[in-house]
Order: sequence, then structure tokens, then C-alpha cells
Amino acid sequence: MPDEQDEQTTARKPKTTTTAAAVPDVQPAPAPVADTDTASRYEPYPGAHYFHGGRHSPVIAAMARRLEAEGHGDGRPMGPDWTTAHRDAFARFQHTLRPKEGGDVSGIPDEVAWDRLKVPRVTPLPRQEP
Repeated sequence: MPDEQDEQTTARKPKTTTTAAAVPDVQPAPAPVADTDTASRYEPYPGAHYFHGGRHSPVIAAMARRLEAEGHGDGRPMGPDWTTAHRDAFARFQHTLRPKEGGDVSGIPDEVAWDRLKVPRVTPLPRQEP
């Protein structure tokens, strides 16, 4: 009878297999995503060459509204045409970023100051190829 009892005990035990070790189901970390929200909300820096007399643009008008909202206007009208009023207002903004003349305070927008001003986007987003 001992043989019969060993067979019953063996039959009740789960069989273990020694194939590959169990690998936990781990999902890979998501890839970093570019901040498309910022790209869609704010106007990209058009370059210093963009700001000159005779330029008429909704980008300049949007920049003027932001400068006035930040308190850098001086009462002169600032519309879509680049004027000395725009240059003077942007120079005041640059002075707040760079006290003691510690950098560009010419009134011509530079990329760092432009990014800090956060001009709302008024131009269409570029189309992305699928």
C-alpha cells in the first residue's frame, strides 16, 4: 500500500516545469514627448531680421498687446506696423530681464526675451506629414 499512497500524493501535487524563468510583464517607459502645447500656444521667434521699419504683421500686433499687458507701453499706439514705439517698449521689457545692461537691451527682440514674453500664436501651425 505504500506505493499506492505515494502515487496518489504525487498525482495531487502540481507538476513544475523548469523551462524558461517567468519574466514579469514590464511595459517600456514612454518616449519623451515634445512640448507641442507650447508650440501651438506661442508664436515662434521670427528672428531679429524680422523687426524693421515697414514691417506689417499680426505677429507684431500680438507682441504689442503682450508688451502692454506686461506694463511696458508708454501710451503711444502700437499696432501691426513696426515703429519706434514697439522698439522702445521691447527695450523696456529687455531692461526688466537684464538689469544693469547685462545683455541685449536694444529693443530688437532676441530669442530669449521673445520666449519669455510668451507672444500668443497668431500664425497657423505648420502642417506635419503623416
